[in-house]
Amino acid sequence: MSEASRSLWQLLLLTRDASTSAQLTCEECFVLLEYDAELLSNGTALEELHPAIRNHLSLCSKCRAKIDEWLRKPDVTRT
Repeated sequence: MSEASRSLWQLLLLTRDASTSAQLTCEECFVLLEYDAELLSNGTALEELHPAIRNHLSLCSKCRAKIDEWLRKPDVTRT
């Protein structure tokens, strides 16, 4: 992560309120996506992605393409 990026706890505090419009960098968006994925893999039911993630993905074609690429790859951890 670059020095300009906020830590995970800062991002969680910033994005916990759906009424605030947090502007994320691409790096920050993926930090939150990885966090949500970890929660999901541990059985936590998430109603939806952080609004800040959805907002960033709606504006950033680079990140959308990366997500699409990830979704197309087979899961190599499953046997």
